[in-house]
Amino acid sequence: MAFGISAMTNPLDALNLYNIIIGAIIGLLFGWIFRVFIKGFLGMFNGSFKKEKGKDAIRYATDNGMLFLTPFALMLLLATFLLNWSMTVPFISAGLMAVGTASSIEMGRLLGKQRIKNTIATTVVSFIFSFIWTLSFPYLYKAPSLVEGGVTLVRLLLGGGGL
Repeated sequence: MAFGISAMTNPLDALNLYNIIIGAIIGLLFGWIFRVFIKGFLGMFNGSFKKEKGKDAIRYATDNGMLFLTPFALMLLLATFLLNWSMTVPFISAGLMAVGTASSIEMGRLLGKQRIKNTIATTVVSFIFSFIWTLSFPYLYKAPSLVEGGVTLVRLLLGGGGL
């Protein structure tokens, strides 16, 4: 949620409720999809381990890897709301790449040895999601203002203001 909220924040109106709500939704959705893909790829490349230890072991490695987003989220919130920075994409990309590496390391710790296929799989997934975020951000950034405009239009129509 911190990634989405910080990314959607307008420096001139930092506490805009539409930006915060839409940002939280986008951040949660993007993070959930990212987590599903990391978990899926680790499960796909470690089928025998998954059969032996169960899905919970893969989930454990993924969840521990996702914890590495915490420092990036805190830095991003401080940069956005305290320092009034608006360049959030590098923080998010770096955080996503860190999660891929951390998930691979956690998987290696569970396996008892590091495997290059886990590192490659999580790095590729992290890179793709980082790339998707970077390309989609200019379009996603318009969503809060479009929603706010739509809500205002509906209010005017319902309130008898007309067009």
